[in-house]
Amino acid sequence: MSPTSRRIFLYWLLLLVPTLAVGGGAIFLLRREQGRLAERGAYADEARRAAIAARARLVVENVELLVGDVQTGLLDVLAAERADGLVAFQERWEKSNPLVRTAFIASADGRVLRPDARNAGEDARGFLRRFERQWGGRPPWGSAPLAAGAPAVKLEKEKKADESVVRKEVAANVAQVQSARRDVQELFKSQNSYVANNSPPAAAPAPARAGVAADALTGNAAPARGRRAASLASSAPVPRQEGSLKAREAAVSAAAKDVAADRRGWVPMTVDGRLHLLGWQQPGGAGEVRGVELDLAALVSRLGGALPIEQGRGEGYALLDDQGRVLHQAGALTPQSAVVVRVPTAAALLPGWSVTAYWLPAPGESGGAGFFWVSLLLVAIFVAAILAGGSLLLWQARRSEEEAAQKTSFVANVSHEFKTPLTTIRLYSELLEQGRVRDAAQGGEYLKTIGRETQRLARLVNNALDFSRLEQGRKQYASESLDLGAEVGRLLETHALRVAEAGLVLRRELPAQPVRVTTDRDALGQIVLNLIDNACKYAADGGEVSVAVVALAGGGAEVRVADRGPGVPVAHRERIFEKFHRVDDTLIAEKTGAGLGLSIARQLARGLGGELRLVPRAGKGAEFVLDLP
Repeated sequence: MSPTSRRIFLYWLLLLVPTLAVGGGAIFLLRREQGRLAERGAYADEARRAAIAARARLVVENVELLVGDVQTGLLDVLAAERADGLVAFQERWEKSNPLVRTAFIASADGRVLRPDARNAGEDARGFLRRFERQWGGRPPWGSAPLAAGAPAVKLEKEKKADESVVRKEVAANVAQVQSARRDVQELFKSQNSYVANNSPPAAAPAPARAGVAADALTGNAAPARGRRAASLASSAPVPRQEGSLKAREAAVSAAAKDVAADRRGWVPMTVDGRLHLLGWQQPGGAGEVRGVELDLAALVSRLGGALPIEQGRGEGYALLDDQGRVLHQAGALTPQSAVVVRVPTAAALLPGWSVTAYWLPAPGESGGAGFFWVSLLLVAIFVAAILAGGSLLLWQARRSEEEAAQKTSFVANVSHEFKTPLTTIRLYSELLEQGRVRDAAQGGEYLKTIGRETQRLARLVNNALDFSRLEQGRKQYASESLDLGAEVGRLLETHALRVAEAGLVLRRELPAQPVRVTTDRDALGQIVLNLIDNACKYAADGGEVSVAVVALAGGGAEVRVADRGPGVPVAHRERIFEKFHRVDDTLIAEKTGAGLGLSIARQLARGLGGELRLVPRAGKGAEFVLDLP
């Protein structure tokens, strides 16, 4: 290994080792950062899932709150009507209130008095079939009576629920739920006004009772029954203080005295796979029972207000019925969304119903895998850029070294080339000067040798000058219209003696008709001269060299210079056109030269808009083809 190669190898190690060390350290740090981000992402996912679950539970509470408002309001309106006008009121109620599907009156033993099966419509007959099929002779008000002490039990349950609600945060959809509750309350308020305005004139106490029910729904001060409804049915999803529990307990205790005389309740029933909600109220705790079947479709249309208006990215909430069908949804629900939590509603209100929360994390939101791979790619690009830049610099250094070696060889070869003709010219000129010539014929041979070596020296100088101009881009061409066949013939006549002295037979294949091309005369002559000189140097043993001019059908022409020499090895067929390149690049080579002739010839050909190429010749030898436009 040469000193230069050792230096280049050392430079490469100095570049490679630190680069790989920096890249390895960066990857190690990225791994640590990825683990930290993954841990933070896991914590964030857990917190996000907990928040989504809490929001779903709050949605369930809002749904239950809305259903409770509707049920309480319907029973309050029903309880406010007088017994003597109850049938007419129920008929009007079924037509005017979208939440009422069927209103009924039944005896204490479960016999339905209204609607009458003989004059009932399709909805009423369906109600009678459902009622008979579900309970028969065992009505719900007979199987689970509400004892006088029940309000105290209910108070204890509500107290525990209140304590749980106090400890929960208010969700972003509280305003929407309150708006939905106000819509329901306004509906009942308008129904009460309708009942009051359409009751018979003799029934003076009825408007007062209807007003009591309306006050109970809107939260206004009311008489005893209104206070009972307000205390048992109204609870908005707003923050409450612990002190409010005691006030609520006192209010419920006061209302228990009024409730003891009445019995009421709601019963969910499933018939033919469909849910039905039946509410009943028994004034005085005995006698006839008045009730209502809730229109579930109208109720469902109002439950959409319980779902959140705004959702986080990737969140979705859906209200499902007991068959798993989506009744309302908020947010984007896609097949890729994962179920975070499914919260069932109260079995006493909507059995089998639930609120399901979904979440689809955004790509790269969880963990640091994306960060690691992107960072790793950037580190790889950085390392590759350093190595590529260093490789380019080392390649350039090696190329510069090779070019320096080629230039050194070029100078040595040119000096050797110059020295040979100069030595010959000096020798024969001294012989002529000293008169050491036997006769005039010998003197003439000396003069011819001097002239031949002078031409050789001129060719070397011209090649060096042309090479310098081409390298600097200062070569200028004077294009003119020429007869290519005639011009090549003239060049061959001029250099025929040179070919003959090399021991070659010159064969001409020139067209009889003119072949017109537009090119530079001097550049064309330089190319043909270099090709002939190359044949004289390396193909003298072949015995012949042929020069042909061929006109092309599509326009343009070719000049072919072929010989029967040893040919050019495959590995050198393109490299012989490189500057300074010689097949045998030694000073003691049999054939001397600077390695510029073919390089200059190709550059001149391309400068003329053509190309110079080498094609193998059948048998042996080489053939150079000059394409001219």
